[in-house]
Amino acid sequence: MGNFESLPGPGLIARLRVCRPGEQLLWAVNRTAFYLDVEGLDAVGNPSKSLLGRGVRAVGRGVGGFTLDVVGAALLGGDDVTGLDKPPPPDHLLFGPGPGCLAHQAVPSIPFAPGKRGVVLWVLTAQRLVVARTWDPEPAAEPRKSLLGKAVSFGKGVVDFGVDAARIIAGSHHDHGRNTSGQPVPLPEVTVLHEFPRARIASITPFARESRPCLRVSFVDGSGVDFLFPDEGSARRALDLTNGAR
Repeated sequence: MGNFESLPGPGLIARLRVCRPGEQLLWAVNRTAFYLDVEGLDAVGNPSKSLLGRGVRAVGRGVGGFTLDVVGAALLGGDDVTGLDKPPPPDHLLFGPGPGCLAHQAVPSIPFAPGKRGVVLWVLTAQRLVVARTWDPEPAAEPRKSLLGKAVSFGKGVVDFGVDAARIIAGSHHDHGRNTSGQPVPLPEVTVLHEFPRARIASITPFARESRPCLRVSFVDGSGVDFLFPDEGSARRALDLTNGAR
């Protein structure tokens, strides 16, 4: 059962806030941490100065050389990588033949640095690959008093007579966090940060990093984005959606 308090999923947000009229949505996914696999740079975007950097680059070509779960710790430095100090494992990686490649050009627009936690919305349509940010234009509201609570205080003038009282009696009105039954679910605003036109996308294929399944979006200059998934089924589903399956 879904969580009635939650915001709509990334697919619905993308369809309503990102897609242009008549634009076909293929898939949309939230991602929270990324690293770089770009020739000449380390995983967090600094000039590469060690063999470790070359190991990172090798992985982009399927050779191996580091463990995805600890690459952030290795490159950010420090011996204590436990708890909150531990850099997040990546759920997507931007790779390429050198700084300034198409994939690397998206990095300045992403509102958090490689190796840091944040949330971005990636959207693939038939016309483009988009990276976007969702945000709530309204400040967090004070928790609303439930209608049951209003009913308890009925004799104290808390209940607004009319609609509220009728809803209490009928039992047809419920609050679910920020969402209210009978009212449209509020959608966050979306800002498009960067996009890659379809003409710059060379292929979209299944791939694997250290046996972890991912979907690889390759651009015409040899760079691209690897979207990592927790299991083969999720990766296959993403590929099916890419090919137009519903």
